[in-house]
Amino acid sequence: MNTLPLQGIRVVDLSRVFAMPYCGAYLADLGAEVIKVDTHHNQFVDTTRTLNGPYPDNDPGELYWERGGTFNTLNRGKLSVTLDLRSDAALGVLRRLVAVSDVLLENFTPRVMRRFGLSYPDLKAVKPDLIMVSNTGYGHSGPWSSFGAMATALEPTHGTAAFMGYLDVDDSGRSSPGSVPNKIANSYTDFLASWTAQLAVLASLLHRAQTGQGTWIDLAMYQVGVSFVGEGLLDYAYNGRRTRRIGNRHETWSPHGCYPCAGADEWVVIAARDDAEWRQVCAAMDAPELADNPDYSDVITRHQNQDGLDKIISRWTVGKSQYEVMRLLQQRGVPAGPVLDGKGLLSDPQLRSRRFFETVEHPAETGLGRREYIGRGWKMSDNDVSIRKPAPLLGEDNRYVLSDVLGLAQSEITELENGNAVGRTLEGARTPGAVPLERQVELGWTVRYDADYRT
Repeated sequence: MNTLPLQGIRVVDLSRVFAMPYCGAYLADLGAEVIKVDTHHNQFVDTTRTLNGPYPDNDPGELYWERGGTFNTLNRGKLSVTLDLRSDAALGVLRRLVAVSDVLLENFTPRVMRRFGLSYPDLKAVKPDLIMVSNTGYGHSGPWSSFGAMATALEPTHGTAAFMGYLDVDDSGRSSPGSVPNKIANSYTDFLASWTAQLAVLASLLHRAQTGQGTWIDLAMYQVGVSFVGEGLLDYAYNGRRTRRIGNRHETWSPHGCYPCAGADEWVVIAARDDAEWRQVCAAMDAPELADNPDYSDVITRHQNQDGLDKIISRWTVGKSQYEVMRLLQQRGVPAGPVLDGKGLLSDPQLRSRRFFETVEHPAETGLGRREYIGRGWKMSDNDVSIRKPAPLLGEDNRYVLSDVLGLAQSEITELENGNAVGRTLEGARTPGAVPLERQVELGWTVRYDADYRT
């Protein structure tokens, strides 16, 4: 196996929950040694260890803080050292760790890092060429800088919700642009921030290799979200025109939508960009005469009569599987694809053929066994970039970090342990409850579940 791209780079991961932990996981895939600074005190522990699940077979188990799917996804490939940062001794250990590391990830509000004496100027004093990512909601400057934020609350502020929404039925019974803004999905901005941070870290490592200088990356999730709004923002900047909320439809193309297929809650998306592709849709439906129907014969009339057109297409798709519709249209050059849920993604032949899901063996004490995790959307020709190990057990690497990396004497480590500044067992927590899957369906938390998913 060739040398991994980030082999020899050490990352200190102070972050919690999603965006920066996921950034750290990708850096670990690339070969970096990523040390997650954990804590064994429940009130300060990363909440994905204790609150988020999902748990295998819906069972938190005795070691529930090691079994959550979200935590294990976001922290694969890392090491774990527990440090109670309320302790001056633990803060001293952290500073020593930063001094022998290359990158630090954190996602606290600005005042937190200043209060702990861990701001960029503070840490630059112990590691002059440090690369530090500070991921906040609104950045370290400006009138909103002190506000806390999370991805689910950021979408309205960075504008994406203004472009998302379903169609409404107007007084004439026609579908028209909706009036209610909608979220994209859970934690959408976290993904954007994570990928942005990865790019910034890699660029900073290159900059440091060329100049010897470190970098402070002041990452505002609010700004990252705005940068992905795209044409709606440009349309207003250039034309003073507000983009409509049009559900699955398109401003000019038709047909363009999401159509029901055979099976429960199975769907396919279809997009015809011009008259030629529309004729191919008609041919695939064995209805070539429809192409010359005066209601659908050109792009303008089709766009004006989409309600009727959608009903015609739905009558054709509902009797076929997602992949059958996709193949029939793709063979004719028409963009189409299935709407995949979790089960569909895990069994998708394209993702399987590219080995997108990677198998990880977990420690026996967790009861997790072999599990599959999502990989990356890219491959490198000369490097075996992959998930190299499961997420760490709480404090699993205390000895390695404290003794091997930092060179602490056994007496110093014992003093930290006796002062409860480090530990291996989560303190002050209760086993989270598990709502039965049948009840989750009744409550609307879950659409459905497959009792035989293992087979």
